[in-house]
Amino acid sequence: MSAGFFASASAQDLARSVVGSWRLVSHTVTTAGTTFDSHSALLQQRPCAAKIRYNIGADGTYRLDASASDCDEKYKSAQQKLYAKTKWKLDGNKITTSATNFAVGQTYTASISGNRMTWIGTEGQGTLVFER
Repeated sequence: MSAGFFASASAQDLARSVVGSWRLVSHTVTTAGTTFDSHSALLQQRPCAAKIRYNIGADGTYRLDASASDCDEKYKSAQQKLYAKTKWKLDGNKITTSATNFAVGQTYTASISGNRMTWIGTEGQGTLVFER
């Protein structure tokens, strides 16, 4: 990333803070006035998914790592393949993930408090909460 990539010291701090290994703890979406936690529903069907990690690399990679989960190999392989080309970038407090080199992507407002990171979708894709 170029020296001009970060707009401010706080954006630089956020970029350093998001890098690491994270576990998704909730993904809430509100539709027609009803809020639903899709991650909680997934865990009811596949408790093994609680051990899946999301690795955000300083090199711009964003990978799902299911290797330590107890999920079956077919599920692990399918989930990891979905993230095989995914990258991330930060613009201020907006984090964007994309598997198409940013031709299309998902953008969220990112914040970190302690060991918890929250991404709030900018286009109605819900709120993701991760923990270290």
